[in-house]
Amino acid sequence: MNLEIVEETAFIMNETKHPFTESQKEFVVQFAFKSGNKDLTSQLMEELRQSVNETESTQIIQKYSAMIQDKPSWVAQIENLLVALEMYRIEEEKAINRLADILSAYGINVSVEEIRQTDTEELLTKVKKEMMEVR
Repeated sequence: MNLEIVEETAFIMNETKHPFTESQKEFVVQFAFKSGNKDLTSQLMEELRQSVNETESTQIIQKYSAMIQDKPSWVAQIENLLVALEMYRIEEEKAINRLADILSAYGINVSVEEIRQTDTEELLTKVKKEMMEVR
């Protein structure tokens, strides 16, 4: 599924030491979703990594844009929203794991699953209660 490629692509770009610009990141993720082709997406990332200036980067993006067939605007909007949703889910997962790690470091035992399922206010109340017990 294309959303899996989006997730994998976003992960690879986050782990890469190359400082992709925000517009490059957005284009690569959009290309991954629209093409559904991991090899071409990897090739695109590699070419962008090797680009030496903005002009070369723009040419690379134009070249890969031509590979994606045009679709009605409403389809493109839906695709953009799905990609954005997947990127937010990835960020949410990172935030949940980070929160669980921080709480654990302070001796507050809250599982990742509990953070996902518990209302934010209820979770905050639990954290405050456990912090009072620690003191």
